[in-house]
Amino acid sequence: MFEKSGKAIPIISGISFAVAMVMILLGYLPKSGVPLLLSFIGMAVYGYFNPKYKKMGFTFWVFAFLIAAMYYPFLFTDWGFNTGILVIPMLQLIMFGMGTKLSLSDFGHELRTPKGIIAGFIMAFTFMPIMAVLVAKLFALPPEIAVGLILIGSCPGGAASNVMAYLAKGNIALSISVTTITTLLTPVVTPLLMKLFASQLIEISFTSMMLSSFNLIIVPITAGLISNKILYGKAMWLQNGRNIIGLTLLFLLLSVVCIFTKFPDSLAVLKPGLILGFTLMALVSFTKLIVKWLRGDENWMDKILPSVSMVSILLFVTIVVALNRDKLLEVGLILVAASVVLNGFGFVLGYWGSRAVGLSKRDSRTLSIEVALKNGGLGMGLAIDALSNANAALAPIVFGKWMNISGSAIANYWRDRPTEGEIDNVALQKETQKL
Repeated sequence: MFEKSGKAIPIISGISFAVAMVMILLGYLPKSGVPLLLSFIGMAVYGYFNPKYKKMGFTFWVFAFLIAAMYYPFLFTDWGFNTGILVIPMLQLIMFGMGTKLSLSDFGHELRTPKGIIAGFIMAFTFMPIMAVLVAKLFALPPEIAVGLILIGSCPGGAASNVMAYLAKGNIALSISVTTITTLLTPVVTPLLMKLFASQLIEISFTSMMLSSFNLIIVPITAGLISNKILYGKAMWLQNGRNIIGLTLLFLLLSVVCIFTKFPDSLAVLKPGLILGFTLMALVSFTKLIVKWLRGDENWMDKILPSVSMVSILLFVTIVVALNRDKLLEVGLILVAASVVLNGFGFVLGYWGSRAVGLSKRDSRTLSIEVALKNGGLGMGLAIDALSNANAALAPIVFGKWMNISGSAIANYWRDRPTEGEIDNVALQKETQKL
């Protein structure tokens, strides 16, 4: 009954989209926002009626918010304060969520046979930055925009690469391993790459960018790891309510100390991250105590964090787009073209580079996705926090949206085309059944 009641939604969304396209073609671009927005909101809502489209719902919400940010930026730029101050905490929340999921046991095999990890690291942090420089020159991008493209080329893979590798039936352990290791090395590697390839375009301080990366990545991920231990650790002292109260008070005290402590200028960038990290750990500890007292679901964090991360991503991307809307309109099409070329090169390099060093087709597909799909959110955060340049955040925004489209397409293409090993296994199973 619930599914039937939503059957009209795709029709209404399609009509709204058609109306928007007609208005744009007739020259009424500024007035086409409402029907265009309604079409994407409709498809996002449809996912709640039809389970087949539920996974696509978030993608439609992202596009709906992006459209709203482009047509009505004032909705996201002033909420009684400058919304730009929310960008970095939102990214740190996402990284915190990543930290709560990390465990060396999940990819121990890949660490024991590290050829794939080494290949992924080299391709992501060597060839992609160089290609980004060449693409920026090919399209004659303005200096600040070019810096953003080089920055996204110098970033590690993100959570999207893990999801796409899963959809493509790739090696998930390898994907997670490469994403995790390259992310943890980013505070050193990415500033070095930016100093090497982009310092001639704008002034780049290696130390400042390294500390900013540490604040955006290592601090929240560490807080996530500690929170994971507090929630799911098997040690006896973690099962004692008084000890959990002690941890809560300790983390709160550390947060307060950070608030009132004057950090040296060189380390001041770490202060917001430490405050947020200690506060989140205190919140997790206190919530564990309440859930235990009420005998609730011990896996509450695993159920809450995905929604928190999705809201964070929506706010993060939407606010950055709204704040930089005019510049994005100015360079939008050429930046899309540059992103398509860089992303396409990543797919080709990741696959054939992996095959060249002797990796299997399955691992090569995995690294193709890992190399091509960058952490756009981190790129935006570094552009704003480390480079203090909002225009440099535009390339990660555009690249991030395009890579989700291209990544989904190539993942679905490979999903329906099994590797030779998979074909052999299927044939063997059939022969076994005959016997």
